[in-house]
Amino acid sequence: MTTQLLPTVPDWTRPRLALGGLGAAYLVALVAVYLLTVRTVPGRLVSDAALRGALTTRSAASDSVHAVLDVVSVGSLAVATAVIVVIALLRLAGRAAIVGIGLLAAANVSTWLLKNYVFSRPDLGLHEAAPETLNSLPSGHATAAFSAAAALVLVVPVALRRVASVIGATAGALVAIATMSAGWHRAGDALAAFCVVGFWSVVAAWVLLRGSDQEVPEDRWRPPGPAARIALVGVGAGTAVSVLLALLAHHSTSTPVKLTALLGGVLLVVGGAFAAMLGILRAVDLAGTGR
Repeated sequence: MTTQLLPTVPDWTRPRLALGGLGAAYLVALVAVYLLTVRTVPGRLVSDAALRGALTTRSAASDSVHAVLDVVSVGSLAVATAVIVVIALLRLAGRAAIVGIGLLAAANVSTWLLKNYVFSRPDLGLHEAAPETLNSLPSGHATAAFSAAAALVLVVPVALRRVASVIGATAGALVAIATMSAGWHRAGDALAAFCVVGFWSVVAAWVLLRGSDQEVPEDRWRPPGPAARIALVGVGAGTAVSVLLALLAHHSTSTPVKLTALLGGVLLVVGGAFAAMLGILRAVDLAGTGR
């Protein structure tokens, strides 16, 4: 009696399949964020409600907002690039340095192309706080901050990777919230930026994995509990608060209502940043870098 063996997936293909799934998930999330927050009336109302709430805090937080935004510039990206190169060279990881720089460039250039040539913002006649047809998705500032964080996670040693990811996600969320308070961007713009950076981080991990001959066992990755909880609570609570108050806060003159709508947007941004960073951690761990 013979036993027919079922075809199995070779071990070396499993990380690649996982990375392919992650990359596809980021692309789907990017398209979903655009369609929901730009092309639908409910999504536009949710975004506008949070933006109106952010604008009410602009005068009170003006100095702090500009202090945060002034850090994010071409010069800061150059500094981030230098830091990444130095860390990688100290660890004799020249390939990771090149891939990290490529991640920075690809994420920021693709954000500029998407904002100016791919995504459009139709006028739905909603009389929004910002010009109806002025497209601001994805956010360039959020992309710059988050891509620097992702590149850092790519090159630091494993022992520092979780700490770097938490700091990076926090910094990305802080910059995104600052752009909201300045009236430059909506919450969906930041979420789209996180998706763009996440996708290119997966590509970077794929390149590093292809250059490695060692297998990457599945048990090397352990999901960070606190970060996962922040992501789930932020996205869930932010969505609930935003949806419940969107219609009420739209054109509302009540400051508590506007601020509550802002809270929903902030929770979405924070949750989205940590959720995107969890995916980046997964991709980098699958690539087997830092060991």
